[in-house]
Amino acid sequence: MATYKIIEGTFHVKGYEPDGDSIRFQAKNPAHWQFLKFQSKEAQRRLFHQLRIEAIDSLETHYEGVQQPRAFALAALERMLELIGITDVQYNFLLTTVIEANDGTPGFIATAGHDRFERPIAFVFPYNTELQDGAEIPAEQLPVEKSINFTLAREAIVYPTFYTTMEPALLDKFQRVFRVVREQNKGLWAIDRTPGFRLIHPEVIIEEVIIMPKIFRRLVSFFKVRGDFMGFGEYITKNWTDKLKVNGRDTRLRDLVSWNAQRRWLMLNAVPEEILFVPE
Repeated sequence: MATYKIIEGTFHVKGYEPDGDSIRFQAKNPAHWQFLKFQSKEAQRRLFHQLRIEAIDSLETHYEGVQQPRAFALAALERMLELIGITDVQYNFLLTTVIEANDGTPGFIATAGHDRFERPIAFVFPYNTELQDGAEIPAEQLPVEKSINFTLAREAIVYPTFYTTMEPALLDKFQRVFRVVREQNKGLWAIDRTPGFRLIHPEVIIEEVIIMPKIFRRLVSFFKVRGDFMGFGEYITKNWTDKLKVNGRDTRLRDLVSWNAQRRWLMLNAVPEEILFVPE
């Protein structure tokens, strides 16, 4: 069972491009980062670390120059900032960069590792959470229900994104809360089109439908190369090769996706909280 390091510090957005599942964090005691055993010198020297907030995936506010339907994409970001205590946020004209904010607010993270980009994978906690800087806590004792990750999931304004590296006890708690809000059609789940939607032109995913960000990002990558749908089915087969586990079964993303070229209908044949991605 993994052990989580509790790190006290401050959250920062001014001059950055945060979204609802990522934010910069500065540790009060930089020595605590040694727990994560960063490989690169750059990561070891870094003062502000971009967190990858565990278990959730918010709608894209800026990805390859495009975004998902903006009102919903900004909702998760602004709710996260509210929970952290960051106020008076002003954006640039494109709503991609924070140009002014009352940030540097205190809080905690709990982290047991980093991803391949050396971003700490973290549960984020408000400052009033009863946690102790520098403590090391086993996964089963981590109060994830008090985390901002869990709150955003419970409020149904983010999607789940789980990896096989997530501790089973924590995974179960998040799967349960996501299943409840999805089955109750709360929040974004009332308008989620991931199970199936008509993809008649690229603007559909930018202006109209709400879908899993994982699928959105892969569609954007395709349309950056092609302006039409020629070869889309073959593209899925060759490129959507992410390794997954679904209910304990090994599979790949391409095997969960159905594309009807005649109807231009794209489907994901699994519920999001049952999908576990295998880290690259």
